[in-house]
Amino acid sequence: MKVELKIEAAGVQVYAYEINEEAKKLLKENADNVFRESGIPELDEEAKKRIKENADNGFIHKSGMEIVEEHGKVTLMSLGIAKGKEGCKFTAVIDGVEKPFYPTDFEGNGHSEDFENPEMIKDSIKLGGWPDSVNPEDHVWFPCEGFRHTPGSDTPIPEGHAVVFEVIPYSSGTLHTSFEADDDFKLTDLRIIVDDVDMPDHDLAMLYYCDVFWDAKDENKGSAFDENTVRGIDYKGERHDFELDFQGGAGWYTAHEKGESGWGNSYLVNSWLDEG
Repeated sequence: MKVELKIEAAGVQVYAYEINEEAKKLLKENADNVFRESGIPELDEEAKKRIKENADNGFIHKSGMEIVEEHGKVTLMSLGIAKGKEGCKFTAVIDGVEKPFYPTDFEGNGHSEDFENPEMIKDSIKLGGWPDSVNPEDHVWFPCEGFRHTPGSDTPIPEGHAVVFEVIPYSSGTLHTSFEADDDFKLTDLRIIVDDVDMPDHDLAMLYYCDVFWDAKDENKGSAFDENTVRGIDYKGERHDFELDFQGGAGWYTAHEKGESGWGNSYLVNSWLDEG
């Protein structure tokens, strides 16, 4: 049978673009050759000569993010919708029949036998805060252990590289995934996979959660954006990632650079993005 899951809420999608020193050089060159039609700032003869030489050599001015997207290594940091019930609508479509489902923290340790323990199931549902009238078979488990996703590679980012985060809030988005299930399928067969914030040895994840996440969260307090944002669903050991659809969403960019003493805001890269 076909199963489709949907989660609807406001959220914040975040991408990270890692760029090397060559890409940073391209950004600088691009920013140095900005020609403002207004004439501000006024260009001196040397600047006009440089612009003409670049034009003769086939230089085409781009936005800073065009260069970042062309030359950066991109990672989807967050789809931006959490598993919490506040402001979220959870829908399952099973063989064409639509019904709500209820994400619930499972108080066991994630071992298969725990999910068959009636007392653990009862305690988890009680602690979940959903109405007593909800059918126990309509809960989808969020295990305390074992079903986590860490965005980005665990390979350290080299010194001199920069990371540009693209943060896009949206007022209405839908996470969705679908898969084929066995005839005896039930919602309690599913395990929700969420992003893991407790991976300090992952360079990119640490940078995101320490330096970017909290600003994004503060700017979007009315959304379902959270540390443990939903990433996918596990059904009998097979992972099915969610995709995100949303309309609109004017976001912002913020750049960080890795130096000898670690990570810091990159005012130069940010200025090159602005000029571009």
